[in-house]
Amino acid sequence: MNAPASFTDAQFRASVVGAGEVSALFGVNPWLTEFELWHRKTGDVGVPEFNALRPDGTPENERIYCGVKLEPVIIEMAKERWGYTAREQVKHLTNGNGLGGHPDRRVICPDRGPGILEVKMVDWLERKKWGDEPPTHYLIQNQTYQGLDGVSWGDVIVLVGGNSLERHQYDFRPKLYAEVQRRVADFWQSVRDGNAPKPDYSRDGDTLVEVLGTPTDELADLRDNLEAEQAAMEWTEARARRFAAEADEATAKARLIEMVGTAGAALLPSFRVSCNMTKGSSGTLITDAMVGTTINARKGYRRFDIKERNA
Repeated sequence: MNAPASFTDAQFRASVVGAGEVSALFGVNPWLTEFELWHRKTGDVGVPEFNALRPDGTPENERIYCGVKLEPVIIEMAKERWGYTAREQVKHLTNGNGLGGHPDRRVICPDRGPGILEVKMVDWLERKKWGDEPPTHYLIQNQTYQGLDGVSWGDVIVLVGGNSLERHQYDFRPKLYAEVQRRVADFWQSVRDGNAPKPDYSRDGDTLVEVLGTPTDELADLRDNLEAEQAAMEWTEARARRFAAEADEATAKARLIEMVGTAGAALLPSFRVSCNMTKGSSGTLITDAMVGTTINARKGYRRFDIKERNA
């Protein structure tokens, strides 16, 4: 169903778990955890502005910016190649129970009838990591849009490297969509109950700091808290391992540079070592009014990188 026309985009996003956010409830969203999602919806933490621009007009995220600009072009290419035709577009779709969003394009396929398109843009290196199909979070998003729109299919159109167009076709899976709706309903119930999920400590550190807010002058007495003691021990041990690993890295690097000598690169049985010299900079001479000071002078240095060789 359509959301109320009076909703602004911001109000709509705050009132629903979006199709792109649903995968956080399955633990497979690479950018968003359930803990952060929960605190976004309760207003405890800010929501990053999608496709934000800096005051000088440059995008904060070049990849997102280019993706948004190219989306209509990619859709037109897909229509030309696979024969999709447009149908009425809607701004906001919702199941009426806290799940919502809007697909990139509602279309008609000459063979399958009404469906939806989701558009992604990815470079070749990232595409190689996918394997045969897009990552799980994209597939959950696709199924969610199908369910919201009441259609029987959805295609993921991927522009790879700016010069290769892929189509991944998916039929609607009612059981998966039912699970999506169940998890979203449980999520909103937890919000009403004030029952926040536990943070993922490996990912939610910054969110946890924002949720807790500015610290006070109070001294917390955790001397009887064995869990806090254990966490402190783990932190100090991890830091010691990091310092030791950095020392080992520096030692191995120095040994390799000594063996490579004056060459800018070297081949090993399994690796290629690059250690060529970067150019230095003489710096900038400030005007006489600033006493002729030279700033930003920089010596050249040897770049160092090791990559595995393909056998």
